[in-house]
Amino acid sequence: MKRHAVVGMCLMVACCAAATAEQAAGAGQVEDDWLRQDELRGAPNDGARGGVTRETDAAGAVDGVVDGTWGFHTESEPEPWWQVDLGRQVELGRVVLYNRCDGTGSRNRHILVLLGDDGNEFRQVYQHDGTDFWGHSDGKPLAVDLAGQRARFVRLQLPGRSYFHLDEVQVYAAGDDTNAALGRPATQSSLSQWSKPHRPGAIGQERVYYTGQVLARGLKLAEKLRPLGAEVDEGVRELTRVAGRLAELAEDAPEEERRAVYFEARWAVRRMALRNPLLDFDAILFTKRIPPGFPHMSDEYYGWWSRGGGGLFVLEGFKSGSPRVRCLTEGWDVGSFIRPDLSFDGTRVLFAYAKFYPEVHTIADKVDKDNVPEDAFYQVYEMGLDGSGVRRLTHGKYDSFDARYLPNGDIVFLSTRKGQSVQVSQCTAQATLDAPDLPDAYVRCGGGNSRPVPVFTLHRMAADGGNLLPISAFENFEWTPFVAADGRILYARWDYIDRFNGPFMSLWSKNPDGTNPQLVYGNYTARPQCVFEARPVPGSQKLIFTASAHHSNLGGSIVLLDRSRGTEGDGPLRRLTPEVCFPETEGWPGHYYLNPYPLSEDFFLTAWSDAPLPKHTMLMDAKNNPTTSMGVYLADSLGNLELLYRDPDISSLTPLPVRPRRRPPPVAELAAWAGPQEGRFLLQDVYRGMGGLTRGTVRSLRVVAVPPKVQPHMNQPELGVSREDPGKYVLGTVPVAADGSAHFRVPSGVPVLFQALDADGFAVQTMRSLTYVQPGQTLSCIGCHEHRDLSPPAGSLPLAAREEPARLRLGPEGSWPLRYDQLVQPVLDRECVSCHRPDADDREAAAFDLTPARSYESLIHYADDDLKKLAFERDQSFVGECVAQNSKIMALLAAGHHDVRLDAESLERLTTWLDTYAQRQGHFSAEQEQELHQLKADWTDLLAPSGMARP
Repeated sequence: MKRHAVVGMCLMVACCAAATAEQAAGAGQVEDDWLRQDELRGAPNDGARGGVTRETDAAGAVDGVVDGTWGFHTESEPEPWWQVDLGRQVELGRVVLYNRCDGTGSRNRHILVLLGDDGNEFRQVYQHDGTDFWGHSDGKPLAVDLAGQRARFVRLQLPGRSYFHLDEVQVYAAGDDTNAALGRPATQSSLSQWSKPHRPGAIGQERVYYTGQVLARGLKLAEKLRPLGAEVDEGVRELTRVAGRLAELAEDAPEEERRAVYFEARWAVRRMALRNPLLDFDAILFTKRIPPGFPHMSDEYYGWWSRGGGGLFVLEGFKSGSPRVRCLTEGWDVGSFIRPDLSFDGTRVLFAYAKFYPEVHTIADKVDKDNVPEDAFYQVYEMGLDGSGVRRLTHGKYDSFDARYLPNGDIVFLSTRKGQSVQVSQCTAQATLDAPDLPDAYVRCGGGNSRPVPVFTLHRMAADGGNLLPISAFENFEWTPFVAADGRILYARWDYIDRFNGPFMSLWSKNPDGTNPQLVYGNYTARPQCVFEARPVPGSQKLIFTASAHHSNLGGSIVLLDRSRGTEGDGPLRRLTPEVCFPETEGWPGHYYLNPYPLSEDFFLTAWSDAPLPKHTMLMDAKNNPTTSMGVYLADSLGNLELLYRDPDISSLTPLPVRPRRRPPPVAELAAWAGPQEGRFLLQDVYRGMGGLTRGTVRSLRVVAVPPKVQPHMNQPELGVSREDPGKYVLGTVPVAADGSAHFRVPSGVPVLFQALDADGFAVQTMRSLTYVQPGQTLSCIGCHEHRDLSPPAGSLPLAAREEPARLRLGPEGSWPLRYDQLVQPVLDRECVSCHRPDADDREAAAFDLTPARSYESLIHYADDDLKKLAFERDQSFVGECVAQNSKIMALLAAGHHDVRLDAESLERLTTWLDTYAQRQGHFSAEQEQELHQLKADWTDLLAPSGMARP
């Protein structure tokens, strides 16, 4: 089957029983697509994992391919096995085993060979002697002499608990050099995240037609459509007729007959699917686009990695027998068009476009913006749905994209223009209009001059591109905004503050003015890794999203989220495309979905790729990231997937129904942009959510701010033990009242986190996320780590709210900006260095060098790297698991080490350093350090002298 040999126009057929000549012209592409789906998706919703069954994974060991990798792969389990059915009793001569040759083949040192007659009962005939064997790499597979024993089934098994994988298995009858196992049915004990489907039609295999599953899904589809008012009776009768034909097929019926019955079932289901009353529109807006050359969740949105080609298109009459495609961007320079949005009345479209320059991706220094043309960056445009009235809305050497219409007529979008400002404001946003090439802020864990990774966050502008506002002060990336039914903005953001960088691209919401950032789902959830493209489902409280990967382009499995069942883990999730694993955390799928547009909880438009999700790799790798893999489809929760449009020369994606849609209500504006650049926090009860703490334990909150990274090089400078540490500076502490409440002032536009401190200044729990306030806003929270759907307690006003908000009590010297040499070293010089120096008389004390040149490394590695282990990134924070409380250094001092007694100031210095995760420094450049000093001077009105917290 050659999918790309067919025509590239649309393929729809009329909803009637008999195909016309007009319909037949596109029938071949539709049918080819169904066969391609079956190769990759198997029989969806039949218990397969990632599009693979135990049978299709096991087939990889009898497909005739010997390449040193694994042909099948079980889960780690007790006594895993694989077996092949030879189809008849065979007098066996030998079995030849080709091992995996990439370093893990030693698991098979004690492999067992078993024989059986019925596939259920087996007898062991061989166990290997414990030596390694290979095959592909050395030409020496393991050959086991079976000496003429008779069997129909050959099973291979490992003793004990292990993964099980082999490259290839060959079975030979006595006196015969023909591989009797080649292409024969095989199965295995389990599937793993590394399991993968092996294509039906490989050597010796007949194609599998999932006609029974198609019929079953079709009948279920009829039951889903009937309550919507669809006419499905004729479709049900047709499926019943096909089921009768299937039952009459002989077991050895020719493939042509089996294929004909299969296609008859598929066409019947398709005709029903296109009668869906939810398809109450006649046109679909979509883009054609070549995927970017650098597959990564951040890099795919930089213009310098774009590959030219495509545009904006409208597919009209897609339910008819004569659909049409209309190009909206004819005559534009070759470039990349991404992430469109339709206005609420369905007449205008927002999109991003970057002109394609073939040489831009090769520029060695992209940090110097003089080297990159302005129109090579993505810019936001608007035009009418007829292609008229084109307006460019953003300017400057900043990537701006993912623009969405807001209920009040403004536009929210993502942009790298937040830049390096420690405090963002309307003025810093306006500066990007006046200066088109200000430097960017960067991600901490990746990049360099040839591959800078600038951070993009949410911004807002008026309909004409004016009144630019930074509605996010977040330190890291934000993705895929969409306006929810209540007017809030749904978006994803990357929270890795003092924790592992991989899994935490979670779902958040905020008001259109940037106030009230709130977690929606997934603060501690590692699978899925990225919660992208969240959209509300019409007539439902549920959301649909794409479960995507960290180290790839956007794409993966489509999921329904029901927050009434929780906000973490698997409980709230329903996998709508269970044949696709969650990418990266569960494996790498051989095909994937993206751009879901929900019509209901069960039906959605989507793009589907029949190529594997590309893994993170460098530069224009067409083989890894092909240009033509995606098409536009109608999908449902039952596993039906119907092609609407596919161009054989370029990917088609981002389908949007062309129709008016309900405008959400405007959300009240709380930010006072022109007023004082500060806001307030009101914490109602610190103990709500922090189980196990006795009331009265928490006496104060430490407020820690996080500055942006200002240079592009991965993990540089090394601020702390993980090399990916966020920058930090301690704004100060504020008191917690007897009822657990706190009320305090902070600068607006600055990302902060909180630590709950006990009476001795030790942190009892740390926030591993960030929040912020907009100018003039008071942000209130019920507790710390409480359930997100708790209501505020009824009754009297919290004690702290009855007084004026507290000012921040400054921490010790060296905490703002954070510097180990100024915060901790003075304590060591005063209390410790007299003994712990290289020339000390006591050799044991001298070996623990606490002089300025060596003290940091000495403390980090003390007691078998105790502090390094405590400070290293992790998944989340729990009560009582903070660094200072558990540090062996602090335990040594508490025990009275050589009568050392720290005064209150010295103790605060050490606990502040330990509980901010033992960093060398908290800034990314000397210039940023000076900026932090200046901000301390500028924010004097927010700060109280040491020992004083109220004005």
